[in-house]
Amino acid sequence: MDNSLTPEIQNAVIEDALHTYPMTPMPRDITEDVMARIKTVPTPHPFHFTWNDLVLAIVLSACLGALWFSLNHLPPLLVAQIRKQGILLYQQILVNMRWLLPILFFGLAAFLSALTIPYLRRELLK
Repeated sequence: MDNSLTPEIQNAVIEDALHTYPMTPMPRDITEDVMARIKTVPTPHPFHFTWNDLVLAIVLSACLGALWFSLNHLPPLLVAQIRKQGILLYQQILVNMRWLLPILFFGLAAFLSALTIPYLRRELLK
C-alpha cells in the first residue's frame, strides 16, 4: 500500500480527527477491568541469597584476609625497599609532570571532542 502522506500531513489529519469526531463516554466497567489487571500482576520476588553468592563472598573475604595478613607480616627490609621504591616513583612523577599534564589535558580535550562531533554532525545535517 502506497502511503503518499508526509508526516506533517498525517499529523494534521490526526489532529483534525481528534478535534471534529464526537466524544464517546468512557465505559463504566473500565476501572474494574484495569484494577483486576493490576491485581493479577505478580509481585517481584525478593532478593534471594544463592550458594554462588555465598561462595563468592567467602573467596573474596579469604583473599582480602590473606592480603592483609601478608602485608602485616612482611620482613622489615622488604618494607623499607618498597617504601624506597614508592618514594622514587613519586619523585619521577613529579619530575615528569611538565610533560604529563599537557598530555593529560590534550587527551581529555580530544576525548571530549570525539564525544561531541557525532552530535554536532547530526545537528548540522538536519
